[in-house]
Amino acid sequence: MRNIFKTFIIMFLITIPFLGTVNAANITKINDIINNMSEFDGKTVTIEGEAIGEVMNRGAYSWLNINDGTNAIGVYLKSSQAERIKTFGDYKHVGDTVHISGLFSKNSVVHGGDVVIDCSSLEIVHRGSVVEEHIPTTKVAIAALLLFTGFILTYRYFHIMKKKENASF
Repeated sequence: MRNIFKTFIIMFLITIPFLGTVNAANITKINDIINNMSEFDGKTVTIEGEAIGEVMNRGAYSWLNINDGTNAIGVYLKSSQAERIKTFGDYKHVGDTVHISGLFSKNSVVHGGDVVIDCSSLEIVHRGSVVEEHIPTTKVAIAALLLFTGFILTYRYFHIMKKKENASF
């Protein structure tokens, strides 16, 4: 009897660390949403991606585009939420990474039949930054060489044409 009691205590002590609930983020790829619109229509989805372009303010609400690397989608959210986003992705910037949950609609009646996520929560995961552009010195050298060659060929062309023009008189 004592051994059974010890066994139950050991089993209980071993299982204690596993009793807590784990709330893993159920992030859906935008491409999966686009490819299975009927399955996600009318359901709450969670996406995470880069804010790109710029916010399109429409009074109390705004439009925002999110790109997660697989695809991009429009998100309709409160302008107060959109103001929290400081950097948007373009050729010279990496935009803020945002975590968005909201109701997905494949043809929203409210938004004129658009594919949209109506945002219920927005969280900034990572702030954006400026993209540092580095041009390799070999490219600069090749460009300079081609420019010099172009000037020489242009000069020679006009010099030859001038000689032909003078010879015809």
